[in-house]
Amino acid sequence: MRRIFILTIIFCLFGFNAKAVSLISDEETESYLYDILKPIFNAADLPLRRDYIHIVKDDSLNAFVGDQNRMFVHTGTLIKAANSNEIEGVLAHETGHILGGHILRLKIKMQDLQKATLASMVAAAGAAAASGRGDAAIAVVLGAQSSAINAMSAYQMSEERAADETAVLLLGKNHKSVKGLKDFMTKIQNANRLQGIEEIPYFRTHPVTSERVGFFNDKLKKERGVSNDFAKDERLKRIRAKLFAYLAPLDKVIKQYPLTDTSIAGNVAHTVYYMRQRKQAEALKYADILIGKEPNNPYFLELKGQILFEGGRFAEAARIYQEALSFKPQSDLFKLNYAEAVLAGKPSAQDLKKLIALLEQAGRNGAYPSAYLYLGRVYADLGQMAEADYFAAEYNYALGEKEIAQKQLKKALKQNLRSDIKLRAKDLEAKLWQDKKKDSLF
Repeated sequence: MRRIFILTIIFCLFGFNAKAVSLISDEETESYLYDILKPIFNAADLPLRRDYIHIVKDDSLNAFVGDQNRMFVHTGTLIKAANSNEIEGVLAHETGHILGGHILRLKIKMQDLQKATLASMVAAAGAAAASGRGDAAIAVVLGAQSSAINAMSAYQMSEERAADETAVLLLGKNHKSVKGLKDFMTKIQNANRLQGIEEIPYFRTHPVTSERVGFFNDKLKKERGVSNDFAKDERLKRIRAKLFAYLAPLDKVIKQYPLTDTSIAGNVAHTVYYMRQRKQAEALKYADILIGKEPNNPYFLELKGQILFEGGRFAEAARIYQEALSFKPQSDLFKLNYAEAVLAGKPSAQDLKKLIALLEQAGRNGAYPSAYLYLGRVYADLGQMAEADYFAAEYNYALGEKEIAQKQLKKALKQNLRSDIKLRAKDLEAKLWQDKKKDSLF
């Protein structure tokens, strides 16, 4: 499991607020979400990219969509969902937002609200100047804000209802029950009541009302021929145990999954529980129990590889990661795990050369910037500094460090770059120039 940080856009009442969101990358969880989401996107006639599924480290019950149909699911949703049908319902609802074009419309709505707020400030200044009283200005601004709040509340409720209706249709096309979505909405409603949160749309992006729960109950009564996927439920149990063991306080982990729990989910939790405490022998003991039960399970092998890597046993970790990769050769995250373990040891020139093709595959769509970082290290260790500088530039560009990327790229282009990489360097140079041109317009 890897944790990375990105900047994403959170839509606020009077404008956009860039906020750092902590993302967790985990092959098992992302693969599970892809398998849940694929039939939903197929029913919606939407393309789905595997690397556009993201796990947000956040304990709240939520999921949201971003630009380019990116799907973000909170760890709280995965940990607290009772079964896969609840996850299906949540993702079908978010897909409804995509089909409704709600992201673009929300941006336009925000721009309109920004203009209205600006106009209210101008009016407030005029009122204050004319009357000589500050309270007149406050009254104008508060009046405008109240109107904006009401407009946004009505707008969001309308879009949530539309997404609910679309979710029911998408679930029906896949012969899936609406029960999961109804249960999850009820769960959110109950959580809010316990916290004393008033059910006012102003306070939430996804307002939950008894009317919406009633809508799902009505649809539930008319359902016929729905199916459950118990194999996915079992997958969710293991994922839930892993995430909880990674993220919850240690005393809560062992209370939720006591050592007397000999289930697979329990042993997953025990493995992570001991790994977090750097008790390598105990962690390996439980990892080996898991592998003994399912020797071809790549996620159990990955877990053991992580224990070995964090214990400084890089050669053993690389061997285990390579075995995991043999069972799931398409996994870019497994390729990165393996490359990291090899580079952390004492790789030969032959070992380094073998990593190049693997890392090129992992970095082919730009989803994992660390692929560029590792390629830079490979080329540097091979003494090919021009190529090392180029990949360092790609890495920093992917992170948004454009000035650093520009300097590294300039340095790379002054050297004798390999012809195929030189073409890529020229492409990066053009992108940097275009970005600079765009930035100068604002």
